[in-house]
Amino acid sequence: MSLKSLVTQTWQDRAQVIYRAPQVYNAATNIFNVTGPVLVTLCGLWATAAAGGATTLATTWNGVAGEAGAVNIGGGTLVGEVVVIPLNVGAVIAGCLGAVPLTDALLHPKGMVVGTAPAGAPGVVIFTFAVDTWTGGIFCVYQKLSPSSLMTVA
Repeated sequence: MSLKSLVTQTWQDRAQVIYRAPQVYNAATNIFNVTGPVLVTLCGLWATAAAGGATTLATTWNGVAGEAGAVNIGGGTLVGEVVVIPLNVGAVIAGCLGAVPLTDALLHPKGMVVGTAPAGAPGVVIFTFAVDTWTGGIFCVYQKLSPSSLMTVA
C-alpha cells in the first residue's frame, strides 16, 4: 500500500464531529443532513440556557426513531447539562445530567447506520422539541462508510 493510499484510508476512517451552534428550539427541526452512509456512534445536546419549561424531545434518523419515545428534557435543565440520544429504538434518552456514562444500562448501541433518503435525496436527522423551549448546541460523532459520505448542519 502506498503512503498516499495509507494516508487517505486513515483520514477516511477517523471519527468526525459535527456541531450545530446553540439556538432556541421549540418545534420539529431538521438538525443534520446525511449524504451517503455514515455510522453515528454518539449524539447529544448541550444546554446553553435554562429550559423554558417542560420540553420533550424525540428524534428520527431518516425516519427511524433514535429512542423509545419522547422524554422530558426541560424543567430543571441547567446551563452545561448534557442530554444523550441512545440511538436505539428500545432505549430512553438520558437527559439533564452533568455527566452521562455510556453503559449498557443506557442500552447504548454500537451506533446507528444512517444513509440517504429514497431516490438519492439527503437523509435527514430531525429533532422534535414539544411544549416549550430548549436552548443549546447539538453534537454528533460519526464515521464515513463511503469516501463521499458526509453529515452537514441543516
